[in-house]
Amino acid sequence: MIIEAAKLRLFIEALLISAGAESDIAAEVARHLVGSNLAGHESHGVIRVPQYVGRIESGELDPKARPVVLRDDGVTALIDARRGFGHFATAFAFDWALGRARERGMAAAAIRHCTHLGRLGEFTERAANADMLAILTVGAAGPGVGGMVPFGGSQRFLGANPWSFSIPANAERDVVVDASSSMVAEGKVKVALANGSSLPPGVITGRNGQATTNPQEFADGGLVPLGGEVAGHKGTGLALASALFGALGMIGDGEPTMIGASVRAGFEGAPGQLAGVFLIVIDPARFGDAARYKDLVDGAVAALHQIPPAPGFTHVRVPGEPEAAAREGHLRNGIELPDATWRDLSQVAARYGVPAPATRAPSGR
Repeated sequence: MIIEAAKLRLFIEALLISAGAESDIAAEVARHLVGSNLAGHESHGVIRVPQYVGRIESGELDPKARPVVLRDDGVTALIDARRGFGHFATAFAFDWALGRARERGMAAAAIRHCTHLGRLGEFTERAANADMLAILTVGAAGPGVGGMVPFGGSQRFLGANPWSFSIPANAERDVVVDASSSMVAEGKVKVALANGSSLPPGVITGRNGQATTNPQEFADGGLVPLGGEVAGHKGTGLALASALFGALGMIGDGEPTMIGASVRAGFEGAPGQLAGVFLIVIDPARFGDAARYKDLVDGAVAALHQIPPAPGFTHVRVPGEPEAAAREGHLRNGIELPDATWRDLSQVAARYGVPAPATRAPSGR
């Protein structure tokens, strides 16, 4: 079905409020989820709402929880998300870091007890819009953890463990890199299941590590590390580094730390298991002329656009451009949701007595 972005956001916000979230928390989560759909990343969009509601109902996610700063030395902070919505906690952490980076030049934060936080690029885009550079990662690792099988291994040990980087530009668009350490994020498997479609070759395995394109076989297999059969050690290294950076949030006070929703919210880490969120924000003005820096970024992006395209391509795209193009199209034409996604959302809404907004079928149906 196709639905206008504003109507979808208000619908998701009302649904989350009915499930127990306070209005400002629900508004932030709904904005983030619909923003992911607008950017063309359905895997981190409203398809996640039934999953979140299920975790609220099981007690794994506290919809009313607000993050608190446990440690703050002016440049670094330890933030406890308290099993609340990861989107809200990470936005809180970025607001803290942006403010401190303006005062001190840079700031870093680790977040503990954080549930699923959505698309990382949504947060680093904020930093770029504020003329700041940012790095954000969320990772988990350990025996039986996550959906990714390490290079050379036969069992799951890692989450998809994405990294996002943002760099502000001037005339050209900001550069926003957002990529998992696996060939595809686990959410892409969920989308393929919802659409009843196959996955590209070489991105997941099935039982006994056999290659497959059938998303239904993923439950007995795992995600393939970035680099695949040739260079999967690179994706494995990035994923492990993500989890180890995130583990900075586990050493704050000696209290047992729950592994976040990248594994399973409310799950206390067994030996060898760790997870967390880590971010850095940097003010380029502390290194010299910030306007000059953005001019340099513009020049590099413009030069990249001048590279002749390879066969089958119209031009070379800079990270962040596909999302900007998708956003413009979806704001103009509406967001298309798979029938399965809309059915699941409607069932949750009916359970909580939230009226579903009007939709329309795509042309030709």
